[in-house]
Amino acid sequence: MKTMDLLACPKCGSELFVSTRQGERIVFQMDAERNPVIAQPDRIAADAAPINPGRLYCGACAWQGAAQELVESRM
Repeated sequence: MKTMDLLACPKCGSELFVSTRQGERIVFQMDAERNPVIAQPDRIAADAAPINPGRLYCGACAWQGAAQELVESRM
């Protein structure tokens, strides 16, 4: 089974991102083509903030920025 190449936070290296810092959010990862990879798409709340590639939030630290700023994962 081939593993997926993921992108990471340029600040802390986390591969987990959220669609917003407040309210219902989507937790996801970003693949090498800068497309969101949602682990459980069937569990997304109807009122969850959509994923905006121009404004991503790291799930582990305070970084926020665009998908273009993500770096190759070191994991």
